[in-house]
This record gives sequence, structure tokens and C-alpha cells, in this order.
Amino acid sequence: MNSNPGVNRYLKDKAMDHIDHALGRPVDPLGETYRNHFATDAGGKQAQQFAASPNWEKVGQRDDMAFFGVTDIGKWALKDHLKAIGDPWARYAVTWEGHTVVIAAKSIGNAKYSTYLDVSDSYSELKFVDFAREAKVRRAAA
Repeated sequence: MNSNPGVNRYLKDKAMDHIDHALGRPVDPLGETYRNHFATDAGGKQAQQFAASPNWEKVGQRDDMAFFGVTDIGKWALKDHLKAIGDPWARYAVTWEGHTVVIAAKSIGNAKYSTYLDVSDSYSELKFVDFAREAKVRRAAA
């Protein structure tokens, strides 16, 4: 079970979008993420900007590619940015037939329906109305 699922979002602020991308677009930038890297041209303008920013640390270089990781300062900057723009994504725990999954969704209803779509692949006879009646959804703790 992934306790910090990723989301499908694009941020207009390009600096924050790069941080979000490097972390794998997690619902919570401060939580454990499955990745933390961004590759760019080692001699390029972007590498220079990253090297000068407290949000990034250079973690390696191979040939003409530089690799940067997001610092704790960068993670906090992203978290603050998401709060400031009113990012709707949150973690929800959906329980059905004794199994609980943690997913990213924009609302309780969205969490229930998204989980139903995943479950209905294996249970083709399952109707949403029946799933909705049986499933329990709660906001998952951070």
C-alpha cells in the first residue's frame, strides 16, 4: 500500500512544477516519495539555476547530464505553494470487503468512484451503487 500516492497535476509556477515532478507528484511533498531526482543538461542554464537554489542539491553527474534532488527546503516550499493555490488533492483510505487502499483524490466521492473503477476491472458484475453502499471512505491521516 502506497501511503503517499501520486497525483496527475500540472503547476503553473514552473519552479514548483519542477520540484513536484522530481518528487513524482506526490499528494504530500513531505511524505515518503518513490523518487527524488531531476536530470538536466550539466552545462545548461537550468543546472546553474538549480545549483544556486536552496530547493535543490546536486546528487550526481554522468557525462553531460547533471542530477539534482529536492532538499527539505524545496519540499516545504512545494507544500506551502500547494496550500496557497488551494490544491484539492488529499489522501483517502477506501475500505471494501476488508481491504483498505490509500489513494489520492479530490473528494470523498471521487475517492470512492476511483476505487470502484479499479475494483470493477476484477469484479465485472459489481455495480457502482452496490460498491458505494458497502465501501467506507475516510480522509487518511498525513
